[in-house]
Amino acid sequence: MEVIRGVNRYPFKFIKGWEMKKLYWIIGFLILLVVLLFLVPGRKQYVVLVSLDAFRWDYPSLYETPNLDMIAREGVSAESLVPSYPTKTFPNHYAIATGLYPDHNGLIDNTFYAPDLDKVYRMGDREMVENGDFYFGEPVWVTAHRNGLVTASMFWVGSEAPVQGIQPDHWSRYDGSIPYEARIDSVINWLSLPEGERPRFITLYFDEPDGISHDFGPVSHETDSVVQYLDVIIGDLKTRIENLPVHRRVNLIVLSDHGMGEIDNERTVNLWEVLPTEYIEKYYGGNPVYQVDAVDQYIDSVLAIIDRTPGVKGWRKEDLPLHYHYGTSPRIPEIIVEADSSWSIVWVPREGYTMRGKGAHGYDPSNRDMHSIFYAVGPSFREGYISPSFNNVDLYNIICKVLGIEPSPNDGDPRIIKRLLK
Repeated sequence: MEVIRGVNRYPFKFIKGWEMKKLYWIIGFLILLVVLLFLVPGRKQYVVLVSLDAFRWDYPSLYETPNLDMIAREGVSAESLVPSYPTKTFPNHYAIATGLYPDHNGLIDNTFYAPDLDKVYRMGDREMVENGDFYFGEPVWVTAHRNGLVTASMFWVGSEAPVQGIQPDHWSRYDGSIPYEARIDSVINWLSLPEGERPRFITLYFDEPDGISHDFGPVSHETDSVVQYLDVIIGDLKTRIENLPVHRRVNLIVLSDHGMGEIDNERTVNLWEVLPTEYIEKYYGGNPVYQVDAVDQYIDSVLAIIDRTPGVKGWRKEDLPLHYHYGTSPRIPEIIVEADSSWSIVWVPREGYTMRGKGAHGYDPSNRDMHSIFYAVGPSFREGYISPSFNNVDLYNIICKVLGIEPSPNDGDPRIIKRLLK
C-alpha cells in the first residue's frame, strides 16, 4: 500500500467492494436525514405569526414599506388576504387561529348575545373574553399542544381563555400600553429559551394602524406615519430573529385581520330613529353591522323599513349572500342589518347623531377596502412568489403544515398550501 509521508492515500482500500458500497449508502442516508431534519417543512420548524390590525392590502403601494417589500422579495406575499364576515377584529383573528369562519368559530361579532350561554360577549369585558365557552373550534395553539409542542402568545383573540381547557404555555392578558418594542423582546426571549422549553408557535399582535385610520381615514398623513413606523417594527423583529442561533428554522408570517374603508359623516343612519322601539326585542353589534332580534310579528315590517332606507340593507339570516359564509350559527339572530360602503349605522337614542371618525370596517368581504395583507418568509416558504388572493381561514392549514402537525377539521382550502410552500 502506497504511503506518502506516513499518510495512507487510500484509507478505505482494505474494505471489500460490496462493503464500500454499503458504506456509501450509509453516508448517503445520513446526509438525507440531515436534510430532512433541518430543511424540509414541518421538521422542527418555528412559526412567528404577526398581526397588524387593519393594515389594508394596498398600504404597501400607498406608503413606504421597505421591510415588507424585502420580505416579499425573499419569501411570499399575496395580492390580498380576504377577511371573513363580519370584517371585524375579534371574529377574524379567531378565524385565522382556527381556520373556521365566524359562523362556525363562535365569535359572530365583536359584540353579540349567545343564547346558549345567556351571556353577552363584549371585547372589552374581561370576564367574557376569558370565558372559554364562547370559543368554538380548535385554535393552532391547542392543536400544537395536543401534538406536544410548546406555544406562546403575545396577545391574540382566544389566547386568554381556556379553549377546550387549553391555553398557550406562555400568554399575556391584553395590555395596549405595552410598547411594541417590549412585545418584540418577549418573542425574542421565547425563541432564546433552551430547545425543550422553546415555543414552536408564537403569536404577536399590534393594535395599529386600526386606531389611527378609524380617526383620520385610511388615506391620510397620520395613517402614513403609523404605517411607516410599523414597517420599521417589522424590520426590527426580522433582524433580531436573524441574529438568533435558531433563525434558519424560523418562519415569519405578517398579516392583518381586515382592511379599512373611508366613511362620510353625512352618511349616517341612526336605526333608533328608523325602527319603532316596540318592534325590537334586542340588538347587538356596531357600525357597520347590527344583529337584530325583532318581535316575531314585526320581522317582515323591520325588513321592509330597512329595505326602503337609503344607505342600509337587511336580510333574514338564511338569506345572507353565500360568500358571507354566515347565518347558520344559533348565535346569529333572525335579522342582520349592514350599512352600504362608506355609510355608517348607529343605534343612539337621540336625533341628529352622526358617526365620528373617517374610517370603518366590517362590510362585505368582497369589498376590496376590507382586504388585508399577507407576507411570509422562512425555510418553508417559496421565494419571490406573489400569490393570488386567498381567504384568511386558509392560514390554519398552512401553519399546521409548517409545524408538521395534523390540523383539526376546518373551513380552509388545503390546496393553498402547495401554492405557498416549497
